[in-house]
Amino acid sequence: MVTTAEFPQADRLTQVGLVAEAIAKGNHTDDAIERYIGLDSGGRQGRYYRQAAVVLGLITNHENNSVLTAAGQEYAAIATEPARLDFLAQRLVDTPVFHRALQYILKNSPNQTQLKAWFRSIYHGSVSTADRRFSTFTNYLRDASLVEVATGAYVLSKYSGSVLKTSVGDTQASQGTPLSQATPSWAPSGKTRGGIIQVDVDLQKLERANAIHWKLVDGKSMFVSTLGSIPHDNVHIDLFAEKGKDLIIYEMKSVNDGSTNLLSQIRKAVSQLYEYRFIYAKPEAKLCIVTNQGISKANKWLLDYLETDRAIAYEWTDDFKHFQSQSRSKAITGNFAA
Repeated sequence: MVTTAEFPQADRLTQVGLVAEAIAKGNHTDDAIERYIGLDSGGRQGRYYRQAAVVLGLITNHENNSVLTAAGQEYAAIATEPARLDFLAQRLVDTPVFHRALQYILKNSPNQTQLKAWFRSIYHGSVSTADRRFSTFTNYLRDASLVEVATGAYVLSKYSGSVLKTSVGDTQASQGTPLSQATPSWAPSGKTRGGIIQVDVDLQKLERANAIHWKLVDGKSMFVSTLGSIPHDNVHIDLFAEKGKDLIIYEMKSVNDGSTNLLSQIRKAVSQLYEYRFIYAKPEAKLCIVTNQGISKANKWLLDYLETDRAIAYEWTDDFKHFQSQSRSKAITGNFAA
């Protein structure tokens, strides 16, 4: 159940982003954050904005001492305002309240009255407080350019793939998702405090903060949806889906402009994909690596290794919308061929 704490009270999305900038520059308390973002309320507004930054996953806070998360560190390093707003839009999509709202908007194209009524139905507080939170909520959607209002109706304007994607947690494990028969009793789980799986979860959190990685997941989720399948993720896996008898597990990897990290990223992806297929006891699952760079002729051996020796497909995209692969990879992915 969504709690009232998950609904931001801070009015302006850009100033929520400034909280991360404030902390990056050494301002860790509510009073210091408030001064940095240009407010003066004895720390009250600083606390509201700090809480909103926690909701968006930019920071963590303990006893009025805030520190940046991996996502917050990435945001603070972004130089331009449009790129910062787009990054905040991605954070909103991944926030439970906004994810649910955007799914509702995508499905129903509601007008203002309908959207407010829906919002009131999920807010467990007074109607007057719900209406104040609704005002903040719609401000965020507009500031992030996630919605447009066309002929009186709210319409989703970007990131439909991530909105359609469903995150599968322990509470959903019995609802018939493709990997619901997941963990053998002898295998470690994501809850384990030590060991390889816990390390993997921590590494995934760091990588998923990467904007290129996020856009790869979004684009591939949209592709999966156009095939009539439901895109899923969980604490370990970037993306998985089922179509007919085919189950596919994707691992997204961001590659830098010179492709100098290509080999290391592929090595990570190979080990992760095999580990996931083993942990979730799905030996029949198809495996696919997706990146933002093709493989050059000089590294053609990598394709031979992946496709022929490892039976792992390789796909890439230049625009995060259209995906390319060679014939051998298409054969491996079957119903999910790009």
